[in-house]
Amino acid sequence: HNLPTRLINWWVKLCTGRETQNSLDEEHYRQQILVITSLFWLLTVLALTAITPLLLEMTPEGRLAASALFIATGISVLASMLVLRLLDNRLMALHMLLQVYTGAFAAGCLYFGGTRSPTYALLILAPVMAGIVGSVAATVFWGLVVLLIWITLLALERFGVQFQQIILPQNYNVAITIAYTGMGIAVCSIIMIYAEMNKNLRHSLQRTNRELDYLSFHDDLTGLHNRRAYNDRMERSMDRAAALSQPLGLIIFDLDDFKTINDSWGHGVGDSVLAALGERLRTELRETDFAARLGGDEFAVILENVGSPDELTAMAEKVAAIVRQPAIIRRQVLTVETSCGFAMFPEHGSTRKALEEKADRAMYLAKDARTEIAQARRG
Repeated sequence: HNLPTRLINWWVKLCTGRETQNSLDEEHYRQQILVITSLFWLLTVLALTAITPLLLEMTPEGRLAASALFIATGISVLASMLVLRLLDNRLMALHMLLQVYTGAFAAGCLYFGGTRSPTYALLILAPVMAGIVGSVAATVFWGLVVLLIWITLLALERFGVQFQQIILPQNYNVAITIAYTGMGIAVCSIIMIYAEMNKNLRHSLQRTNRELDYLSFHDDLTGLHNRRAYNDRMERSMDRAAALSQPLGLIIFDLDDFKTINDSWGHGVGDSVLAALGERLRTELRETDFAARLGGDEFAVILENVGSPDELTAMAEKVAAIVRQPAIIRRQVLTVETSCGFAMFPEHGSTRKALEEKADRAMYLAKDARTEIAQARRG
């Protein structure tokens, strides 16, 4: 991150106690806008306080008023940030900030010429800030407060009240320009911060949607596709194979005696075996092959680029070899066997149901044959 970003992140963490990345948290999202905007306000007032004496020949009263305005702004920002950090109360912090802000700028009208004061128009920032950071009620409240201040000052002038004017006539246009520049910077900063926060929020939502989309179609233990993804892919693959008159292979397999591993070593070891198998299937199968965990220790592989039954048989043997690879779990070398069943479209069935039933029956026949061989060896 560049220096301004690091500064903003530091300020947000200092004032809220949390990192800036929690943009999906609505409360923290609004707190970030309040905190970052208050920092821009403080820096803007500091810059104007430092620059104004360089551009204007100020009377002692003018310098005192400018200093008082900066001090009031600084106190309001720091006090509101303390409330936000210690009490975690965004609305209270906002109202404290705007109370001092409107009070200081309303008082500024008394010394800068009433409705002709540069601070007269700057009061509009209070309801703007309330609308972005606070609530509808806060916006209405501070809108009415500012409207009341404006009407009061205007009415007092209509009744002949003369407000003090410490800005020299020859400096008035420059002072107004500086004030409106400050207001423009403040408004632009609010818009930019709000836009940047919204951009971060959109990115967070997009990232979360991608994660949810991944989780909805993947098995979180093995990293393979889940049954939902398998159902969707199988439907599309069957439609494409039928439309293009291309063969389609399906391998269904499970792990022999996997229950023994869970009973002997615990489900944690069983999960580790499944996770290791998922990793091997993802890395050792072709990119065009679609491997899925259907549930428990049952898996399926869809092969669209298979040219003949012999090639499908070779792929089933490859899958069996992948499964038989030893897995080192908790310093134990564990080996599992598998029974594979496979079927090919259109030779073994023209529908998805027929293809799955054929592969499933073949798997159980292979399992029965393996059991008979094992029993014969023991006998």
